[in-house]
Amino acid sequence: MFANYSHQKDSPLLVWLQERDAFLREFIRLEGRDDATALCPTPDCPMPAAFRCPQCFDTRLFCQDCIVANHTANPFHQVERWNSRFFDRCSLRSLGLRIQLGHPLGQACHKPAPAFGDGFVVITSHGVVCISLDFCDCTSAIPRELQLLRARLFPATTVDPRTAATFELLRLFQLLTFGSKVSGFEFYQSLVRLTNNLGEPVPDRYTAFMRIVREWRHIRLLKRAGRGHSTSGVLGTAEGECAVLCPACPQPGKNLPSDWQDTPDSKRWIYALFLAIDANFRLKRLSASNDVRDPGLNRGYAYFVEERKYKDFLASHTAVMNSVEPSTCNNYDAVKLASLRGGKGTTASGVGTIECSRHDMKRPVSVGDLQLGERYVWGYLNMDYLYFSSVRNHSSLDLVVSYDIACQWSTNLARRSTSYPPDLVAAANSHLSTRYLVPKFHLYAHRNDCQINYSFNLTPNVGRTDGESPERGWAAMNPVASSTKEMGPGSRRDTLDDHFGDYNWRKIISFHSTLLRRIQEAVPMRSDHVGDFLTLSTSLPAETTLAFSKLIWDWETGASTNNPYEAKLEVVSATKVRLALAQEDTAALAQEGNMAVHESISASVLISQGLDLQEQIARLQVDIQALGSAATDHQRTLALERQNRLLRRISTWQAVQELYMPGVTAVRRRTNSSPSGDISQCSIILPSDVLTQIPFDVRLAEYEWRLRHGLAFDYLAEVRRQLLVLSSMYQSKDRYSRGQAHNTRSVMLIKNVQARIVFAKTKYTMNRAALVVLSDFLGKEGWQSSLKVLADEDVRSLKGGDDASSSEGRRTLSWIWMTAMPSGAEVTETMNEALRIEWCKSRARAQRWQEECVLLQEEMRRVIQFHQSTANQWLTRANEAETEGARAYAWRQQAVRETLLTMCRETWKDVGQFVEMGEGAVKAGQPLIECCDRVRP
Repeated sequence: MFANYSHQKDSPLLVWLQERDAFLREFIRLEGRDDATALCPTPDCPMPAAFRCPQCFDTRLFCQDCIVANHTANPFHQVERWNSRFFDRCSLRSLGLRIQLGHPLGQACHKPAPAFGDGFVVITSHGVVCISLDFCDCTSAIPRELQLLRARLFPATTVDPRTAATFELLRLFQLLTFGSKVSGFEFYQSLVRLTNNLGEPVPDRYTAFMRIVREWRHIRLLKRAGRGHSTSGVLGTAEGECAVLCPACPQPGKNLPSDWQDTPDSKRWIYALFLAIDANFRLKRLSASNDVRDPGLNRGYAYFVEERKYKDFLASHTAVMNSVEPSTCNNYDAVKLASLRGGKGTTASGVGTIECSRHDMKRPVSVGDLQLGERYVWGYLNMDYLYFSSVRNHSSLDLVVSYDIACQWSTNLARRSTSYPPDLVAAANSHLSTRYLVPKFHLYAHRNDCQINYSFNLTPNVGRTDGESPERGWAAMNPVASSTKEMGPGSRRDTLDDHFGDYNWRKIISFHSTLLRRIQEAVPMRSDHVGDFLTLSTSLPAETTLAFSKLIWDWETGASTNNPYEAKLEVVSATKVRLALAQEDTAALAQEGNMAVHESISASVLISQGLDLQEQIARLQVDIQALGSAATDHQRTLALERQNRLLRRISTWQAVQELYMPGVTAVRRRTNSSPSGDISQCSIILPSDVLTQIPFDVRLAEYEWRLRHGLAFDYLAEVRRQLLVLSSMYQSKDRYSRGQAHNTRSVMLIKNVQARIVFAKTKYTMNRAALVVLSDFLGKEGWQSSLKVLADEDVRSLKGGDDASSSEGRRTLSWIWMTAMPSGAEVTETMNEALRIEWCKSRARAQRWQEECVLLQEEMRRVIQFHQSTANQWLTRANEAETEGARAYAWRQQAVRETLLTMCRETWKDVGQFVEMGEGAVKAGQPLIECCDRVRP
């Protein structure tokens, strides 16, 4: 049976297939007593052995008294009893095990108080277990709920508790919800089946279990935030204090230099805070329960804003809600409808959030429920509150805010904020310098003006930030939507707070590797794009780059409103393109018809005319092939007459060629390249074709080399020109073509232009191949650096949209645009504008990657300082703690931060040297790459 898998004989699964019988036998063996002894293996115990525990590592059989004694420290295991035929389950409670709380294990209580006659239910990782539990009622006894907690049992209530869950189970469930997003109901039902899979009654403690989970999460949240070490207790918790902060973001007092506020303008951008705004309409909540029946426990301590303040704000600003702001960009009705879909029967249509956009972490008090979408038609009220709530907890100098509708939302933000509470907007309106941008993926849905003015790629001092971090975060949160949509409002907010905190923590523990990967990518990309920009600048005339540099510097410094990235020329219409193509065809035919071959021809003219004839043959063959089988008689007649005229000229030229190249007739005869009735059988033999076959004057080869060298540049220029025409055609088609007739005509014109590009590329390749042969013969060197091999992937436009293989920030320019260009006829007004825009974009790409390297280094420094600061904070708490438990926990948290600190330092120890490698290396505060420092402002 394994014959077909002989080539995979080392596969572990295929090897295991041969051991299935042995595995099956062992599984069956475990169902019986096998070689177990008849008597209890405990020394001096003469009782028969009939009990075993599947959860214990010890698989031996014990007597009833010994199995109970062995489980004093493991009272929640479910043992099995041999009933003379097979093992069936039984509880330790039924065997007489009782659990005593309030005293060390094995110490008797003077006044034990049974919990309940029908047993105490404990939810464990082994199932739902009913036990016999005794509380301590001695005079020094602590409250019963504290007795349970000290036994690592979390009570379902503090009033006569009858149910509890083990800490082990709660940790397991919390991690499972983070990883697999399993719901509490599904998890509890799994425990029920683990307890009894026959459908027999199991104590129903699902409601109690979910209440325990909420309280467990809340206490753990407060514990991790250090509230157990504060004298003010839980009620002294400040808003957002329990959130897991981003170590890489600027956190004043934690990871910024003491004099960071005095940073000069040239360097202060590295301390900017990058925020991203977005909403998730999958995280709905159905109209179940209310805040009175199901209040939140966190109360604004973590990521969700304090609910009462939030609702009071929404209710008190009806004037803003009822004011419609007209859209000046593309209509977002589709977005509005998407946000409202499924809104029937929901109290919250989704969740809005503000988070750090460079590291994809939720920010404190920056999340809130949405009602009827993001209030698009009512003044963006929800998102305004969340934004100002987030900014209020930060004191940075600069903000970079990204939002998919930033062009609309930010327009009247200042006006709207005048009606908001002063304590909410004071921080944002007092000292912050804010720039508003649109995330890169969402930007293409906006108008052209927005794509220029709100672009991360074209905005200085933002690095390679894309603003799309919320989308990545929502992808991780969406699976929890199914379990939270039917929760009460408080339970849902607390649950999402817990998930957000875990998401942030997972980001933190992976910073050492994620930031390293980013800088390992950024340094080579910086070198490539800086090199491309300098090469492009060198290929242009000096006066051109000087003009471009002054234009973009004036725009960036605010000295001019003339946007260098904006196309000023009108898109060429299809009619104009069609006219231009017809005029070119007419000029080509006229040149062919007027070509005279004089009897007294010089050697240079002979080679020049031979090259012209080669082109005419190639053009005629393309035109004949384009006619196809459906050509009319008139079309075939015109093509035949054109062919005959060309054959006669070739015959005349070849007669003159024999004077300069004796023996060429024999070569023609051998290759069947003499003029005949079929132009496809005719070829022009030039010196490059017969360098070693016949003798001729070496000056002919020199003439051919010089002419072909010029022709190669001409065909390269033609490729560039036609690529610009093709870009205009695509823009014209997208803007003007409507209906099948117009689109069909546009497609035909595009195919025509593409055919011209293919022809020019083919002719360039043929000329270059001849140049290679001639250069070896003549000893020519250095020319190949300008005239490279033209591959298909090199034939791409200046326009970013034509290169769909990469994003704008990663796009590289083809070498054909970086070859030196003349400042004459080729650089037309259209090409000059295209070159200006691409030069500016190439400069922007180079600078964004330079900025990214600077920002990543700064973020690495901030992460290290943040971990050190947090470790010192926990050390202070340990020194001030009054109990051993408080000191132990603080020291453990200090050790955690020091471990993360060590991981980061070890991982990044060589980053400084690595960043200095390659082209374009700069440090914070130094000017980025330029090519014309003479006009730098």
